[in-house]
Amino acid sequence: MNFKPCLLIPVYNHGPLIAATLARLKSFDLQCLIVDDGSDADTTMVLHALVEGESWLTLFRQTPNQGKGVAVLRGIAEARRLGFSHALQLDADGQHALEDIPALLAMARLAPEALISAAPIYDDTVPRSRLYGRYITHIWVWVETLSFSIIDSMCGFRVYPVAASDDLASVQSIGRRMDFDTDIMVRLYWRGVPVEFLRSKVSYPPNGISHFSPWADNLRISYMHTRLVCGMLLRLPMLLGRKLNRGKKVLKGSHWSQLRESGAYGGMVLGVACYKLLGRQGMRLLLYPIIGYFFLRNGQARRTSREFLARVYRFQLNSDSGSQQPAGYFLRPPGLLESFRHFMKFGRSVIDRIGSWSGDIKRDDAVFVGRQQLLDCIESGRGGILLTSHLGNAEMFRALVDKVAGVKMNVLVFNDNAAQINRLMKRLNPRADLELIQISTVDPGTAMMLNEKVTNGEFLVVAADRTSPTAPEKSMLAPFLGQKAAFPQGVFILAGLLDCPVFLLFCLEQGKHHFYLEHFADSMPIPRRQRATLLQGYIERYAQRLQHYVLMAPDQWFNFFDFWALPESPELGLPAQAIKNEEPVAGGNTGMDNY
Repeated sequence: MNFKPCLLIPVYNHGPLIAATLARLKSFDLQCLIVDDGSDADTTMVLHALVEGESWLTLFRQTPNQGKGVAVLRGIAEARRLGFSHALQLDADGQHALEDIPALLAMARLAPEALISAAPIYDDTVPRSRLYGRYITHIWVWVETLSFSIIDSMCGFRVYPVAASDDLASVQSIGRRMDFDTDIMVRLYWRGVPVEFLRSKVSYPPNGISHFSPWADNLRISYMHTRLVCGMLLRLPMLLGRKLNRGKKVLKGSHWSQLRESGAYGGMVLGVACYKLLGRQGMRLLLYPIIGYFFLRNGQARRTSREFLARVYRFQLNSDSGSQQPAGYFLRPPGLLESFRHFMKFGRSVIDRIGSWSGDIKRDDAVFVGRQQLLDCIESGRGGILLTSHLGNAEMFRALVDKVAGVKMNVLVFNDNAAQINRLMKRLNPRADLELIQISTVDPGTAMMLNEKVTNGEFLVVAADRTSPTAPEKSMLAPFLGQKAAFPQGVFILAGLLDCPVFLLFCLEQGKHHFYLEHFADSMPIPRRQRATLLQGYIERYAQRLQHYVLMAPDQWFNFFDFWALPESPELGLPAQAIKNEEPVAGGNTGMDNY
């Protein structure tokens, strides 16, 4: 396909704003199609003045006002007539991050058959009602597509493949107004058009113009979802067949970072809203249908859950050779019921996470083992590192330092939701001395920033049980539950660079939340000549302690992927085992986890 993109802007009474938007767009050197959807005389005058003498602008006008959807489809039809292959649609009021246009077009060039859309990263200007309402639509879209591939269906900043979109419009009635964006995306997905997303900042300018009518547009959107659900039922065999075919292409040993976190932040926002409405106990009741749906829908996570629980059972059985059954957690081979309980434990941990952010779960709700070691370190004025894992609910650790003045915890995460989740936490509890720091690689600048935090007496919290998403080959093998598994080197190298105390932290729900804090090292120097030997020793010690606590509560191990699949590593002589997962799953690294 000859890739020839243009810009497309639907306009309706945006007179005061359109000039500034066009001024920013001119530098991209793209033809721009403007569709005036029956604007008033003032906007019409502004538009005619703007396009006069500007060869890169083409104005189309339709009267009377017919709605955004009609305007966009008119623009797509005109783009096809003029020979353009793709139309990048954006709003006229300047709320989108126009600096992301090159990235969106680059994605469209690489996947010309796909619909490329922005997935909004909102700042504090977004109206709360609009934000929460979006996530209700997201849930309906997941049902209508039987997929979590569409992580946002309402953003009007996207690149349409012109031919596929125009062909759809010629045979299908599509929403004309505020129901358009979702309607066309779902129907393109049904027709086999891939949907890909780019995270992009969205702000609501103080002088922005909204044409959303709460009553009329909400009725239109409700009617649209009714039609789409009925359409999904008619297409059910096709959608199920597509999922089965895609599932065959996913290797069992995919790296955890390739199980994309579709809807992760959105799920947390919706969870917080429900938590405020229903309370902690009400949310726990709501878990049963929610987790039941995920359990039935997510075959990969369900399979890895059962395989992991069976591994624990076999390990316990072999470790207790003097009896007929294992003395550990399971008294019989685990099956679907135990796997469902595994999922439910994860759901409860999410609720408790929100409870800890809100301050509902306090120090009296926890039992501490080894807390004094951390308090002594704090008293000395030194910062340090807490090595955690995806066992239990490590986020509850804020209770460890509850009522200890001036202590700051920094959680290192590997996704792009950190800034949003920080704002969410602060909104729930402005006094929370906790910050999420998003990192991709530990370069010299990152190391200096982290060293400054430790020098100032702050603590870094980092999980040490997942290999790096950017360099999975930088790992070492250590015995874990009867078979060698890969653990990351980078966490331990970072601890050596920062030359500070290192602790292990595990938090398990055992009636109350039990915190187990263990001193790991006063410091971890790693001289170059002894690097491999020392790293291997540190990693094996960590794996041994992790195994100890996993056996105490295996259903609180929230790594819903094949943990023993080995990454590609020239150092280990291992083959690659991960390929791109063509259909992302819901939530975090398993289709559920947030970070």
